[in-house]
Amino acid sequence: MPTSRPPIEQITHTFQRLLAGEPDASADLIELLLEPLIAELRRSFPQFPDRDLLSDVVTDSLLKFVQDPARYNADKRGLWGFLTMDARGDLLNLLRAERRRHGREIRFDPVAHDLPDGNSDIEEAIVRKLVPAGLPDGVESEALMQQLRTEVSDEGDWHVLMLMAQGEKATAVFASALGILDRPFVEQQKLVKRAKDRLRVRLKRWGVEIS
Repeated sequence: MPTSRPPIEQITHTFQRLLAGEPDASADLIELLLEPLIAELRRSFPQFPDRDLLSDVVTDSLLKFVQDPARYNADKRGLWGFLTMDARGDLLNLLRAERRRHGREIRFDPVAHDLPDGNSDIEEAIVRKLVPAGLPDGVESEALMQQLRTEVSDEGDWHVLMLMAQGEKATAVFASALGILDRPFVEQQKLVKRAKDRLRVRLKRWGVEIS
């Protein structure tokens, strides 16, 4: 099966069939998007160790969507971006649940993609990557991360921040995190830059410059 994103027109047409209640539309939409979405998440989470689990998460996410397609709001983002964000969120939720259940870290790099609950070592690592010159006097890593958790409430912005900590440069990766891969590339560049600048401004209030 092809793993590249299908044409927007094909996705939209199949989705409209789903909304119209056509009997085969659910299966057709899942068949159309399953492998491309799995490939997209593998690109976003290259260090994730369990490829079968990742595939299961995407499958469950799509099944959940076709059962309740009305929760998609076309005014906010394209369908591909929405489904990518939805599957990514499900995967991160699963990781958090596993960490809480076992009381240990899954073999996965949280610095690159997510912030585990209550792990000061990981918080220190993220801060070191975001602020290689070091924090200003009077600002501690724990306090900075608590402030970030409070201020960066948007899921897309949080993923952007973690990608910045990873040192990611590719516009497409940031666009995927923001759910805007269906936009023209020039628009992606502008929106990604705006998101990065917004995060830099937030940290600058603390006297912190993000590299």
